[in-house]
Amino acid sequence: MVLSKLLGRSDDQVVRRHGLTHGDAWHDPELAAALPVVLDGDVASGLALLSVDDPQLRAMRLHLLSKEGTALLGTLEAGMDQPDPEPDLLMWAGVTRIRAAWAIRSGRWAKDVGHDRFERFRETLAPAFEPLAYAARMSLTPTALDQLQWFGLGSGMAREELDHLWERIVALDPRHHASLESRLQVLSRKWSGSEEQMFAFAREVVREAPAGDRSLVLVPQAHYEKALYWIREQEAETVGETRDLLTIHYTETAVTAEIVAAADRWLEGDPDYPLVARDAHAFGSALALCFEDERAAAVLERAGTVVPHGQGNLWGHMARNPAAEYARTRRRLGVPLPAV
Repeated sequence: MVLSKLLGRSDDQVVRRHGLTHGDAWHDPELAAALPVVLDGDVASGLALLSVDDPQLRAMRLHLLSKEGTALLGTLEAGMDQPDPEPDLLMWAGVTRIRAAWAIRSGRWAKDVGHDRFERFRETLAPAFEPLAYAARMSLTPTALDQLQWFGLGSGMAREELDHLWERIVALDPRHHASLESRLQVLSRKWSGSEEQMFAFAREVVREAPAGDRSLVLVPQAHYEKALYWIREQEAETVGETRDLLTIHYTETAVTAEIVAAADRWLEGDPDYPLVARDAHAFGSALALCFEDERAAAVLERAGTVVPHGQGNLWGHMARNPAAEYARTRRRLGVPLPAV
């Protein structure tokens, strides 16, 4: 007990020394400047942010505005009652309701969510459908349709309907990155698919991706989903047991080769797109487990000081303190973090 406390204190010192934080890893100066105003209730500024032409940036902004601004749900839904509400307002309100519902459900596996919590989740989620469906009909981008995939997963939508949603997304933009990642979840074993379907999809997308494309991150994301499902089946009880199982998976020759090939192509791309740090954590944590130190170092140069959760990021499954594990890995690889 004393040793664990000492180690925990040391980890905390490492995190503070480098100014590491937990949260969404993103880079968007315009959103960063406007977000405090939006969260204070300036809906018009939020709608201006969503009017951007770049569909990838639009999807990221919607994610962050809805996740950070669940307290705005009442204001957004009140705006829906106005004559001819903007489709973006309807979409924003629908997605914010989805976020509020998932906050009730939590990230637990379905069997670990109590009946009462599940009922509250479903009741909270249901009103999200109508505004999202209307926004999807009015839009020429897949953003609202992508969010309907998440509504579908939460509401237990039939796989046939989820497939139909995907067909509509592809008809608008087959390379819409947020939608590709959502579809990967739909096809995963824990939701409406299987490992075979998930990997077949990820590999097809990656085969068609140009060098440097963001969608290459589907490879570490797919392995993340597979590895965590397997670890759950093995009933690992400690961080040490989990890390041992992760090492077994990621050092398989075929797994290492696939992640290395995707990482090499990803490194050819833009080192400063809005979600580059998030994707660098996914690739970097996987490559560290593969013992591909040189590539891991190159990738982690892009990872920054915010340590995200999920989306392929393995730090939290490798150690009790994800940020400290990230810092230790960078130090070991000779990729210094700034001191603050």
